[in-house]
This record gives sequence, structure tokens and C-alpha cells, in this order.
Amino acid sequence: MALQSVPAERAGARKLSLEEGFSLQFGGELDRLEIDFEIWGELNADRSNAILICPAFSAHSHARSSPENPEPGWWQGMIGPGKAFDTEHFFVICSSLLGGGAGTTGPLSINLRTGREYAGDFPIVSIRDIVRVQARLLRFFGIERLYAAAGGSMGGMEVLELLTREAPACDRGLVLSATARTQSYTATIRHVGRRAIMLDPAFKGGFYGEHPPRQGLKLAREVGTMYYRSREDFNGRFSCAPITTPSLDGITFDFQSYLDHMGNKILTTFDANAYLRLSMAMDLHDVSRGFDSLDQALRRIPGQVMVMGVEQDPLIPIDEQQDLLEALEKAGVRTQWHSLSSPFGHDAFLKEFDWLTPRVRRFLEVMER
Repeated sequence: MALQSVPAERAGARKLSLEEGFSLQFGGELDRLEIDFEIWGELNADRSNAILICPAFSAHSHARSSPENPEPGWWQGMIGPGKAFDTEHFFVICSSLLGGGAGTTGPLSINLRTGREYAGDFPIVSIRDIVRVQARLLRFFGIERLYAAAGGSMGGMEVLELLTREAPACDRGLVLSATARTQSYTATIRHVGRRAIMLDPAFKGGFYGEHPPRQGLKLAREVGTMYYRSREDFNGRFSCAPITTPSLDGITFDFQSYLDHMGNKILTTFDANAYLRLSMAMDLHDVSRGFDSLDQALRRIPGQVMVMGVEQDPLIPIDEQQDLLEALEKAGVRTQWHSLSSPFGHDAFLKEFDWLTPRVRRFLEVMER
């Protein structure tokens, strides 16, 4: 194993290289792993104060700024001195996702067998595969038991998978806007996004080189954005009155301008092949797979779990978080439940820091070193 720095554009991140094979749940094997990660705070002497932050679909290891990289992270309002995940007490670690395009092994990585990027040859990944990579990183630090793991949306799926299957053990899990198993309604939304990418003439089976399927990727993100925010948010922020001369192929309404902005934004931050694989990983999510029942899987959870749902979440409706809560309670897991009304909908865990912080801090029962 070797610990390296990552390229200058990812200042503040580190990379762990593992020269060993890695078999994937649904077939395929990687010859080696590279894990991109960042850390904040200090690991105490008995390694008992570690918190794993599990990224959502479009997130990565840069969850918070650092002296090496002062750019705000995607969970900037939650991590740091005095914040929900208090770095004066906790050692906080976050790694980029297996199968993504943010430094951990994915479609942009070099396939040792061909000497070229994996591109469309990169295999399907699962939430379980992603969590197994996170567990390898934790073992590198000698962490045998996590104080907590936390994540929203896809990150919440990772937390549940870690709690039910993977060492190290975890005393507390924070599952925000997630579900025990993906339901067909949510999967159909992501299916449409994937089809938009794959039907783009530039896709070429995933081997698009320097000319990615920009229009397909842009449309996939626009479709997703429709479900990340609530109806109340769209109706409250945007008027349906024309802002220009009506046009079928241009922008007529201000909500179109917003979707156009979000679609263009992802073109600078996301690889289309990575988008497809992480999207499919969420659709394949089911913590009961391999067990006789969901109850059997949840009974393996050693600690307590905080579940949060958002009343206006159109992507993973709040009743799915309530179903998860009931299943956890039936399995004998200690739980906490919080529901939030927020126009940010599914994205509330990325926005409602003032609401989240006191609840997370109480759940963590901030300890002294």
C-alpha cells in the first residue's frame, strides 16, 4: 500500500493506492484500487473518535475546506469546529465514490490490462462495493470501530450497507433522505436520465474520448434536478410567465434558465460513464439482498440509527423513511426519528444546516477527548 497526494486540482485530498485485486458484487474485477479521500480533525490514541462521511451521488471527498484547499466543501456547514461534526472532538474522513470520476477508481482510471481508461468497460458497481472500499480505507487507519457514519440520499444508503454488513462496526448511523431498498418509482426517474445519456449520438457505447455526450448528460441532470427540489420550491421561485418571446428551442421561462444552468454545471464536474454507474448503483440498492429478509439484515446493526425524512421529498418520499424507521424498530434497533418540512425537498440535507446541526449534535453526544 502507498499513500500519495492527488493532482494539484484536488489540493487537500490524498490518495491511497492498493495493489491488490477487488471483485465486484455483480461481476468484474479491478486489478487495483485508488481511493481519494480527505480528513479533518485528529484521530485519538485509541482510534475511537472517527466519523465516516458518506457522499451522495454528485459529491466527493471534498466535504469541507482545508488549509490546502480553501474552497467550500459540499457539507461545509456541517463539518468543522463547533459544527454538527465537530472536528475539535472528532476525526472526520470522507472518500470519493468507487465508480465515480473524482479520484477513486472509476471509468476515468487506467485499466492496467489495456493501458487506457476503462471508459465504457468499467463494470457495474453497487452500494456494497462502494462501502467495501470505504472499509478498506478505514482499516488503513487502524479504525476497528466507527463512532458514527453519516450520509444523505445515496450516502444514507451507504450508511445502511455499512451498518448491516461491513467491518468496522459502527455505533451510530445517520440516515438522511434514504431508504432500505430502492423502489420502482424512484428507479424510473433515474432510468430516464441514463437513457438520455445513452441515446446521445456522442455516447458511442461509453467510448467517447474527448467528445463526451454533453447534451445527454445535461438532460440527465435536468431531469434529476426536477426531483431534487420540491414543487413548492419551483412554484415559489419561478413564475410561469414568459421572460422572452416564446420559443420551442430556446428559453421562454425562468425555470428553464435554472434547469439549463444546473445541466451546464454538471458538464464541468461529472463524467458520463461515472454518472451511469453511480445512478445504477442506487437503483440496485437493497440492504436485504443476500439475507432471508430485511428484518434479518437490520438485526445485524450494533448501534443506534437516526432517520430523517423530508415531507416535500419527491424523489424518495418520506413514507419510505418512515417504513425504514418501523423496520429498524421491529428489528430491535435503537432509533431516533426527525421529519422536516422544507422547500428544498430531497436536497434539504445539503441546505438545512441550522435545523440539522442541533439534532445531529445531540445524537452524537459530543464526547471529550
